[in-house]
Amino acid sequence: MTNVPKKQLESREVLDWLTLKFADWLEVSPDVLDPQQPISRYGLDSISAVTLSVQLEEELGVELDTGLLWERPTLGSLAEQLTEILTASGRQLP
Repeated sequence: MTNVPKKQLESREVLDWLTLKFADWLEVSPDVLDPQQPISRYGLDSISAVTLSVQLEEELGVELDTGLLWERPTLGSLAEQLTEILTASGRQLP
């Protein structure tokens, strides 16, 4: 029996998943979300950021710092950080 390695998680995959999640949360088309623009541009406030952090934790099965959305203010930078966290924990996208 051979061990098949898990597929290496790519930042682009996480960005695509994250963009769909944010579009759903913000009730907008994914096409309007620019991964290089600050998330706050789309109306994200501190209460929403904490709520979204908790939802991300639950969906991804990893613990996230509640300030992560402010430390990584764009979808692109957030996707990079989540890729690192998921890879380090051996987790994949749901």
